[in-house]
Amino acid sequence: IKNNAAKIEKLTKLIELRTAQKKKTIAEIQDVEDHMAELESLRQDENNDFLNAKKEDQDAIDLLTAARDVLKSYYAKNSITMGDVQGSVKGSALVQQPEFKISADQAPVAEFSESGKRKNEAKGVISIITMILEDLNDEIKNGMKAEEEAQLAFEEQMAAAKKLKDDLTAKKVSLEEAIAKRGEERQVEAGEKSEHQASLESELSYRASIKPDCDWILGAFEKRAAARSAEMDGLTGAKEFLVGAQPPAEEASFLERSTPAAAGKSMLSKVHFLGMRD
Repeated sequence: IKNNAAKIEKLTKLIELRTAQKKKTIAEIQDVEDHMAELESLRQDENNDFLNAKKEDQDAIDLLTAARDVLKSYYAKNSITMGDVQGSVKGSALVQQPEFKISADQAPVAEFSESGKRKNEAKGVISIITMILEDLNDEIKNGMKAEEEAQLAFEEQMAAAKKLKDDLTAKKVSLEEAIAKRGEERQVEAGEKSEHQASLESELSYRASIKPDCDWILGAFEKRAAARSAEMDGLTGAKEFLVGAQPPAEEASFLERSTPAAAGKSMLSKVHFLGMRD
């Protein structure tokens, strides 16, 4: 019973330990799931920002392209030659300042000029539009590259988180199996303990039932031993008399005066037979 109790206590501690480990593992799984959800939300926000920025850039490109096409169409319709449009050197048109033949503070003279008079200025506007378009296209390309890199990083982080979650899930399953196994072992041990306890109680009950007789036997042992000794002495004397042995001296005169039958009867009357209990 002591061994059963010790093993049950040991199994109980193991179950408590595995249960605590399972609880911690479940909390870790939840943390990983929360982290995965946060990564997905952040990735979604970044992707939305990228798509919105790309749409804005594309809308600006469409608008500027349409404006440039209108200008080109106007000058082409009016047979105005502008020459090559500068767009490869970005910002040069924005930095260059116009040169004035007269004071910049003098009011301009209201003179109307023929078409094509300001073709150089139109050429500068078209160049600026072209450079802006190039910048917008570069911005879209850079945004797409950054989006691709962010997506790859996201996928790597999600793969690592998923593997960690799978490992923790497998650990939780293993702990559950260990808890179930130890629980079965504890149940078997508890059953054996109950059987041993019932056997002990039965033995103690039996001992209690025979204790009075045992106590009487122990108390009457000396008395019964003395009685058995007297019985043996009586039987021995009777046996010797019956086989013709010489009786003791004090009985000789009596035997001489008595008949054999009377003498035998007298000897047998001295033999006492005792039972097991009075």
